[in-house]
Amino acid sequence: MKLAADFLDEMKRNESRGRCLHFERGKRCNEIISAHSIQKSNQLGEIVEAGHVYRITAAITNSLDENWRPAPKKIGWKKASTFSGFCKYHDNEVFKPIDSYPLEPNLEQVALYAYRCMCREYFAKENAATTLKNFINNSALLPEQKIFLESSFIGHSLGFQRLQHHKKYFDAALLSKRYGEFEFLTLTSNSPWHLQLSGVLYPDFDFLGGSLQDLADFTLPLDFITFFTAPLAQGWSFTFCWHASSNSSSVALARSLASAVNRGTSLQDALLRFSFSCCENHAFRITWWDSLPASAKEAILGRVALMVDPEAPVPSDYLAKGLDDIADWEIENIVTTLATTP
Repeated sequence: MKLAADFLDEMKRNESRGRCLHFERGKRCNEIISAHSIQKSNQLGEIVEAGHVYRITAAITNSLDENWRPAPKKIGWKKASTFSGFCKYHDNEVFKPIDSYPLEPNLEQVALYAYRCMCREYFAKENAATTLKNFINNSALLPEQKIFLESSFIGHSLGFQRLQHHKKYFDAALLSKRYGEFEFLTLTSNSPWHLQLSGVLYPDFDFLGGSLQDLADFTLPLDFITFFTAPLAQGWSFTFCWHASSNSSSVALARSLASAVNRGTSLQDALLRFSFSCCENHAFRITWWDSLPASAKEAILGRVALMVDPEAPVPSDYLAKGLDDIADWEIENIVTTLATTP
């Protein structure tokens, strides 16, 4: 579809206009690079096969194509998860404690992973708002397409404003090395590693289906949480991390996971359900996907389609139900700053 292709070209042009989002950006930021939001060697390198990984892509362009359906797409592992959001100096120096060493985890490492998650979303949201602003007056748009893109522009612009609010907290904490302002919940595993991800979320419902905050309320800042996978010295980890300014909903989300597990929910099922419901910045092993039964693939793709449909209401139990018995990993240990753990 030409219209979708034109929109994608405009998006790529904006994405190519890199800038350093680091809190100390300045004269040293003279070489913008294509930075990985998911580590290339230590993470994508663990799941790459024949130079590729799978990703399920759900972009704004999909809404311009009535025939679009979610499907895994092969992508070169060196290009997966990249964004032009840091200069070479800051990407190499600031993130050295996480790119050169396995996650322990300690507060500095977790804060740096969270910062990278947030900056990647900041970069993507700003680009989307700019692209939509430049494209909504395209003469080839049908009336209903123009209305949809105008609504999307408003949503992305407001979303970018929310990210600006949270970036100030992250910037100030990292600038002063106040890593104790961050809270985290890390779950570790020695099982085979098939899925890598890095993302952010404004928690709306918890793992029991309870309401956390109203995303339609723009009168107050929303609580904000990051999440990511990371390599350990032995095995791998899945971490939720947030700044203390977002404690209300983020702590409640983490504790609801504990409650759900105590009531019999499988922890690995909950993490996989969360991953495909909440994160578009992911990559997974091709043979893992190919080995899944058709029913599991249909369930995952159906969940992705539901969560990206702008006209479908988000079910309150989307983190409580669905995608069971698909994950083939086990969680062995938990490390957290919280008093209560799953």
